[in-house]
Amino acid sequence: MTDQTLTLIHETMDAQLGRKGYPDAFPTLPEVPASRYFDPAFAQLERDHLWSKSWLLAGLATDLPGAGSYLLFEKLDRSVIVSRGKDGEIRAFHNVCRHRASALLLEPKGKAMRFVCPYHAWGYDLEGKLKSVPDQHDFACLDKSERGLIPVRCETWRGMIFINFDDAAQPLAEFMAPVAPETDGYPLEKLVVKDHFLVPMETNWKTAYHNFLEIYHVSIVHAKSLAPYLDSQSFVVALYEGGHSRFATRKRKGDSIFKSGIGFPEEMGELFKECTIARPTFPNTFFALDPIGFTLQCFWPHPTDPDKSIMEVRLVGWESDAEEDRAYWAAMRPNVESILAEDLQLFASIQRGLKSGQMPKVMMGYQERALYWFEEEIDRRIGVENIPEQQRVVPVLSDYVTR
Repeated sequence: MTDQTLTLIHETMDAQLGRKGYPDAFPTLPEVPASRYFDPAFAQLERDHLWSKSWLLAGLATDLPGAGSYLLFEKLDRSVIVSRGKDGEIRAFHNVCRHRASALLLEPKGKAMRFVCPYHAWGYDLEGKLKSVPDQHDFACLDKSERGLIPVRCETWRGMIFINFDDAAQPLAEFMAPVAPETDGYPLEKLVVKDHFLVPMETNWKTAYHNFLEIYHVSIVHAKSLAPYLDSQSFVVALYEGGHSRFATRKRKGDSIFKSGIGFPEEMGELFKECTIARPTFPNTFFALDPIGFTLQCFWPHPTDPDKSIMEVRLVGWESDAEEDRAYWAAMRPNVESILAEDLQLFASIQRGLKSGQMPKVMMGYQERALYWFEEEIDRRIGVENIPEQQRVVPVLSDYVTR
C-alpha cells in the first residue's frame, strides 16, 4: 500500500468524522427491487451468468503442502478436485470419472498420488491423464489420451486459489489488479487455515453478503462485541472496478478485536495495525485484515432455493507451535460464532420481509454504497438485456470508482 494511499485513507477518515450531512457531490442511490433476493428466475440468471463465469475462492495454497495433496470444492452443485502436482503446480479437475461419471474422491481433503475411481478403478495421474483401465481390451474404441479428467480453470493470487468454470474468463491477476496494491504490506501468502466450517442461513446469499458490506448496523447489532473496538464513525469506503471495494475503520484501542499476545510477521504494514482493512472481493468473498489473522468468508447460494444460502468461514493466521497461539485459535471459533450469531438471528426475518410484498424495493444510504456497487456489478455480469426491466438496478456509481 503506497504512502499516498495511506495518507488518503487517513484524510478521508478525518473528513468522515466531521461529516454532518449527505455529501453534496454524491448521487442519491435508487431503490433496489426486492425480488432480486427471492425470485427463482433471478437466481437462475445468477447461475447462468455469474457463478459459471466468476473467479471463486477454492482454498489457500498452504492447504496443499506437497505433491498429491488435494481439497474438494463442492459448491454450486459441482465437485472439483484441486490438487498439487509433482511439479508443484496447482490444478483443478471436475471430480467425475470419464467412464460412468462416478466421483473419484469422496473425502473433502487428503493426499492421493493417483485418482482412482471407487466404482471400476479407472486411474488418473495428478495431471489428469487416464493411466489405467481394468480389462482395457473390452473397450474397443477407448483412446486413453482423449479420456483424461476434464480440467477447470485454476489460478492463484497472493497465496489464494481460485477456480473459474469459464475458459474465456480474464486472467485472475487482471481481475484482482484493482485491489492488489492495497494488500501490499500484508503477507497473505503465509496464511494457513486454522479452522474451516459452514454456516447454513435462512436467507438469500446476497442479503447475507450485504451484512458484511457496511458497518451501519455494528453499533446496534454488535454493541458489546465489535462496537467497543471499531470506530464506526471513521468508516470509509473505496469502490473498485469489477465490483470490488475496500473498507477502512479505525480501531478504538489500537488492538485486535480478540485480545491476544500472539505474534505476527515482521513485514506487517502499519496501517493494518492501526485500522481494520476489509476487502470484499466480487462476487462473494470477504476478509477483514487483522495482524494476528482473520475470518475469510465466502457466501454461496443454495442450489435450488433462493431463500437459503451457506456462509463458508475459514479462520486464517500464521504458522506457529507456540502454546499461546494454540490457545488463541482454540478459543477463536466460539468467539467468531458468537458474533456471527448476532447477525444470523436477523436473517430469516429479513428474508420473510423481502418476500412479504409490503416492501417491493429496498432503500440504501450513503454508508451502504458498497452494497449498491455490488448490485450494479451483478447486473453487468448477467447482462442488463437479460434482466427483466423491473428487476434492474440503475447504474449511478461508475464515476465514483477509484482507478
